[in-house]
Amino acid sequence: MMMRAKLLLSSLLFFAGTVLAEDESIGELTRQMPERYIGAELLILFGCIFILAAGIGMLRFPDFYARLHASSKLVTLGGVGIFGGAAIAFAPMAVTERIVLIFVFFFLTAPLSGYMIARAGYLRGLEPYKEDSSVDEWQACGDAADPDLHLPNEVTQH
Repeated sequence: MMMRAKLLLSSLLFFAGTVLAEDESIGELTRQMPERYIGAELLILFGCIFILAAGIGMLRFPDFYARLHASSKLVTLGGVGIFGGAAIAFAPMAVTERIVLIFVFFFLTAPLSGYMIARAGYLRGLEPYKEDSSVDEWQACGDAADPDLHLPNEVTQH
């Protein structure tokens, strides 16, 4: 736990140092930006908040499945904001179509890969965190994948 706190603190200090080291000329450029860049910046900020929540979830959640859920779902939502903001910000350069194509690929593959990793972990026998009210809906899949388990003849004959 202490290692996680040190890692989080060092990341925050690095980020703060990077922000403080920005050149003053960047502030001058942001005062001259049109209003559409404000919308892009807000979308990117929205995405960064979700990605920050994913990082916090990776540190705080109790087991593999909850951490995987945080990393796949929240990073996907963060990508919505970041790709949307980039599409608006780079609209004058005519790269919006490419950004949208990358976003669609990312939006389709990130949750699917999270699901496949969770399924593989479950079939390998990685136990989920359980409370009294937990229901294991994948138990039948786990039982079918276990070669040492003696199943009824109907299942083994197929």
